[in-house]
Amino acid sequence: MLKSSPNPSSRNPGRTRGRILRAAITLFSDHGFHAVSVDQIVKKARVNKRMVYHYFGSKDALFEAALVEVYQRIEGIEFEAMERGACPRAKLASLLESYFDFLDAQPEFTRLLQWENLEKGRHLTKANHLLTKNPFLEKFRETVQAGVATGTFRPDLDVPHLMIHFIGLCFIYHSNRFSLSQSLNLDLGDARVKAVGCRQVLGLVFDGIVRPPQSQSSRPPRPRT
Repeated sequence: MLKSSPNPSSRNPGRTRGRILRAAITLFSDHGFHAVSVDQIVKKARVNKRMVYHYFGSKDALFEAALVEVYQRIEGIEFEAMERGACPRAKLASLLESYFDFLDAQPEFTRLLQWENLEKGRHLTKANHLLTKNPFLEKFRETVQAGVATGTFRPDLDVPHLMIHFIGLCFIYHSNRFSLSQSLNLDLGDARVKAVGCRQVLGLVFDGIVRPPQSQSSRPPRPRT
């Protein structure tokens, strides 16, 4: 008599957990936290319901894990983008372009964050130790300070606010894509339209942060933190 095969979930727990997480990210980003049931996630992931509680403990914890996963995706491209630039200005330009590319390729990130903001960030608060921007903010600050030290950037830049501006200028093309497309009669889903937007964002940012030529004779102070 042949022995029955073990449950696929027990053979590859990492794959099972990943399948649940991918299904949850898709459903939560499409419908929000409250409109998605554990049964729907189980059906989409094709796993036993007890696996959700085994790996994540609760629906809330699964949503937190989904947020952590998409945050880790953007953090990866942030560090990679900064490494590509040869000088502070090139590093920041690469970062802005990478935000546009990432948000195009990962629409789930934008939608999940919009749903979580409607929840007033209650899941982000619980997962805060995993979602801090501090590691990348330090890299960003070092780059800005290097640009100030060489006289490239203005010395009065507020670094955390500058990071908000970087993210916001790119994010709005995706978070408000449909309302802006309708109100401006401009298809923000068109790659050519977004390319124009990216070029203009680059121009606006560097027109704002680059030190005026007439001021470059004196050594600038350190930027505000």
